[in-house]
Amino acid sequence: MTSQPVTRVACLTPPGRGAIATLGLHGPLAWDVVRQLFRTRRGAELPASPRAGRTWFGRIGTDISDEVILAVKQTEPVLSLEVHCHGGREAVRWLVDLFRARGLEVCSSDDFLRASVSNPLRAEAALALMHAPTIRTAAILLDQYHGAFENAVADIVASLDRGDAAAAKAQLAELARYIPLGRHLTTPWRVTVAGAPNVGKSSLVNALAGYQRSVVAATPGTTRDVVTVSLAVDGWPVELADTAGQREGDESLEKAGIQRAREAAVAADLCLWVLDASTEPAWPDAGAGRVQLIVNKVDLPPAWDLNLAKGAVRVSAQTGEGLQELCAALSGWLVPEIPRAGTAMPFLKRHFNALDDASRSMTVDQAEEARACLRTL
Repeated sequence: MTSQPVTRVACLTPPGRGAIATLGLHGPLAWDVVRQLFRTRRGAELPASPRAGRTWFGRIGTDISDEVILAVKQTEPVLSLEVHCHGGREAVRWLVDLFRARGLEVCSSDDFLRASVSNPLRAEAALALMHAPTIRTAAILLDQYHGAFENAVADIVASLDRGDAAAAKAQLAELARYIPLGRHLTTPWRVTVAGAPNVGKSSLVNALAGYQRSVVAATPGTTRDVVTVSLAVDGWPVELADTAGQREGDESLEKAGIQRAREAAVAADLCLWVLDASTEPAWPDAGAGRVQLIVNKVDLPPAWDLNLAKGAVRVSAQTGEGLQELCAALSGWLVPEIPRAGTAMPFLKRHFNALDDASRSMTVDQAEEARACLRTL
């Protein structure tokens, strides 16, 4: 005897309060169950068989019902439906329980996508797309969902199969150069704001955030811990960290804050080192990580030759002067080359590792090993 294939239901939208939620149904029982529960706006039943691309507006439920839109996403190889309903937590829970009571297996959105999308790379892209923090990174992941990365890998394998090592190396290099950007399609860049006490780090973070995220005071050592805020800079996700002023602290709590600040600067993707235009500059240490200089308080009379800070962006957190230029510069530091629409890009850690391994294999002319690395994708 063969067991009946599982029919799954999952909420595909993030948990929380919202106007609309989407439930996915996948499997052979989906249509029969929905037909039992759904009536069109005029009270009619659904047809005996679904047709891909059809949608209906109506009500779903028994004694209690909710207005929904029902969509047939696909009928082959396995039936897949979507129910767009009201987005309150209890409304979603009630509807999921309704399907559970009729034999559907409730699963997470991740498990649902893995089961319902037959192409593994496309399923991975769909999962990543659900966690994209900005429209810009979502657009890049959507290109991968439509096959950009998969097609690029297939082209490299095809070059290796026909013995064209030069073409394969060039294609690998083109794909691998987007690894730094691919790492941040779902995870924000970590940018630390560091510098001496009272140079205006917290004021700068607040100005960039658009609200008072950090406490601002004239007392040295006011910021004791690393305070973070999430931003979108030119569409790129950034976690901005305000840190304690770096100096020799007089008491243990301040010393702990300074140590955390130094560790955050080294671990960050980028450190914005803030200099105060109105007082003698305190320059970053050699081990401060990847550093870009920012001169703050340019609304005050300068106390030193600001040209000594070559390439620094000049701003005033107080007046807003230079903030637009800082955001443009920050975007360029994080993403020096903006990809064109449709560009192939790796987006998972295993993609990065496989491309690195394949590139090393091609460096020593081991085409078969490179092919094996790429086929794991």
